[in-house]
Amino acid sequence: MTDPLSLLLVVAIIFVAAGVRGYSGFGFAMIGVAGISVFASPAVAVPTVLVLEVLVGLMLLPPVFRRIEWRPVLTLLAGAVVLTPLGAIVLIRLPADLARIGIAAVIAIAALLLVRSATPRPAPGAAATVGVGGIAGLLNGAFGISGPPIALFFLGTERGAHVSRASMMACFLVLDLVAVASFGVGGLLDRAVLVTVALCVPALVLGSWLGHRLFHGSDTSRFRSRMLWLLIGLALVTAIRGLIGLL
Repeated sequence: MTDPLSLLLVVAIIFVAAGVRGYSGFGFAMIGVAGISVFASPAVAVPTVLVLEVLVGLMLLPPVFRRIEWRPVLTLLAGAVVLTPLGAIVLIRLPADLARIGIAAVIAIAALLLVRSATPRPAPGAAATVGVGGIAGLLNGAFGISGPPIALFFLGTERGAHVSRASMMACFLVLDLVAVASFGVGGLLDRAVLVTVALCVPALVLGSWLGHRLFHGSDTSRFRSRMLWLLIGLALVTAIRGLIGLL
């Protein structure tokens, strides 16, 4: 990925992904990995996106830190951190593109069901929360897409927009730090990754700032429905990526 046009398109993808993340609290990795993988190998795309997501998390989390609901966040992370390594072991045997299509279908169906449910449900118990975190960990270990289960968890409950968004940001920052640390140990943070990260930082900062401003200037009562439709859109992107890989 050395030609100027490809680099420009990658920077544009990061700008869009950062804007979505700044507004919603999730979606950066799914958009970023799917987009950059068109121009670079997964060995460059995935570490690049997760390093950038750590940076955007560090930028956006401090202003919303007081709104985080720590009990479900820590319970989700307990399941996710334990099962992330198992995800790489258990699910690596599945055809990756076929698995992406299946995951996308499940995400889209769950989001559609939540869209049809006008009233969010009470928060589930500890066991169910650990289970959701475990699913997120499995998906994170195998495909680097832990976001949808965690987003569905918060958007399906009675928590307000500010609390849901802040809590999702906290979950993703911890999981991203674990992933980036593992990439560093594995030698994946090479020169190509670091150069791409450096080129994308200005777009990351601007996109995140615009998304954050848009959230605080919008009608937060419609946050849940907007984010569920965003999840459906991201599921379609994931499914298309899987279909392209199969073809």
